[in-house]
Order: sequence, then C-alpha cells, then structure tokens
Amino acid sequence: MWPTLLEIGPLPIHSYGTLIAIGFLSALHFIQRDAKRAGLNAEVIGNAAFWALIIGVAGTRVLHIIMFPESYSWSNPIGWIALWEGGLVFQGGPPPVIVFLYFYFKKHDVEFWKVVDVAVPYLPLGQAFGRLGCFAYGCCYGKPTEMPWGLAFPRFPKDTNFDAHGSPAYVDHAYHQHLIQPDAAHSLAIHPTQLYASFGLFAIVAALLFIRKNFRSFEAVTLPWYLMIYGIFRFIVEFFRGDHNPTIADFLSVQQVFSIGFALMGVVLYFYLRRRKDLQLNEADAS
Repeated sequence: MWPTLLEIGPLPIHSYGTLIAIGFLSALHFIQRDAKRAGLNAEVIGNAAFWALIIGVAGTRVLHIIMFPESYSWSNPIGWIALWEGGLVFQGGPPPVIVFLYFYFKKHDVEFWKVVDVAVPYLPLGQAFGRLGCFAYGCCYGKPTEMPWGLAFPRFPKDTNFDAHGSPAYVDHAYHQHLIQPDAAHSLAIHPTQLYASFGLFAIVAALLFIRKNFRSFEAVTLPWYLMIYGIFRFIVEFFRGDHNPTIADFLSVQQVFSIGFALMGVVLYFYLRRRKDLQLNEADAS
C-alpha cells in the first residue's frame, strides 16, 4: 500500500484523493466526448458533473458518519472532513446526485434520460479508481484467507505521518482482534477486496458499453442495468470484506442490504422505462 504519493514541503499528496480525482476526470472526459457525439451540450454536462461530485462526496461521507458514528468526535472536527483518510460509503452518493441532476438538466433544457445513457457507463470507471485509492490507503480490506493471492498489510514505523501503529488491517488484527502480536511486521494475509471491487467495476464499464451499443431497446437502458449488475456484484464482494461493516441479524451487512435495494431499484426502473417507451410509441401511433 502507498497512502502518500509524495510530500511537497509540509503538504502531503494522498493516494486516495489523487486516485478519486483521476477517476472523476477520466469518467468526465469520456462522458463529454460521448455527449458531443450524441449532440448534447457537453459544457452543461461538465458543469453538472462538478457539482454532482461535491454532492456525491458529501452524501457518501454523511452515510459513513451515520453508519460509523464511533469514528467521529466533536473534539476532532478535522476528522469529519478528512476525506484523504477514507470514510466514504458509495450508496450515500447516487440518490442526492440523481435528484440534483434531474432538476439541473431540466433547468438547462437538457433531456435527463438522454444524458443517462451517455454518463452511466462511465460511473463505474470513477468508482474503480476510487477502489484503487482504498487499496493504496488500506481501508475496505478483506477477511483473512489462505488463498495464494491473499495480501498482508504492513505495520508502519513509529515516525510515519500516516499512522503510528499500521495499516487499518494491521491495527485490526493486532490491537482489536489480537490475531497477531502488536509488533508483528504485517497483518494476516487477507482478501484484497479493494482489487476485487476495482477489477469488477472496470468489467462493469465494459458490460454497460456493450449493452448501450447492442441492447439499447429504450432510452436510459444503462441505468437499470447498472443498478442491477452493481448491486449483485457488491452483494457478493461484501462476503469477503473483513472491515466490520455493521450487520443486520449477524448475517447480512448493511452494505448488502443497500446492494439488494440497488438491484431491486434497477428491476423496477427497467420495467418503468420499458413501459414509458411503449406509451410513447402508442401516443405517436395515435397522433
């Protein structure tokens, strides 16, 4: 792991934030490129993306605070906004972002549903880079494993600016679970769930682009497919997570409940959009 890319004087450049920025800019590049090809106003979409990023990050942070209130304290107000230390729950982002974008595009006379098929296939691209940021920081780690691709996360020297004890997985195993000695060099070998998620999200980008090109049976078809595919994929990855997400009935994590909700939302939206197209065709035939 590599939590800090470099330090410019007293200013550290963190891998987590840098990779999120790379993901956002990469996704925005492709979205604006495809928007121009579709005859949409790429400048309006770019401006919307900037505000959507701020709203989305705020939403993911708020949900993390709700889920992990013990990680925040009024005695350390900087910790509430220290995004470079991780602490984002993705499912908190899409709802406020979608609402904002709907009204933003309506105000600027850009058809929301047309933008969806331009933008949604690249949403997992930004997520994929974000998960690489999680890997660099060490958060969102997996359960111990004996599989050959299991990775051990390090204990850091006492003089590091990152953490006096070690990576999140190391601290968990040494100080919380007492699975290793506190002076061990590394954590147990664990599932690299951050990489599982990142590689899977890159694959979802390819799948959504394929669907958009070959199975665009109605406008905005990529949105319900994204919700369904991502929901199912995230549900599966959560079984390998070891960072103690809150659970319901000691079986499903809260993240898995969110994932089920995403998938079900995708199913409902799929039939709604398909029905919407049928109604539009009937109205066109009637006229």
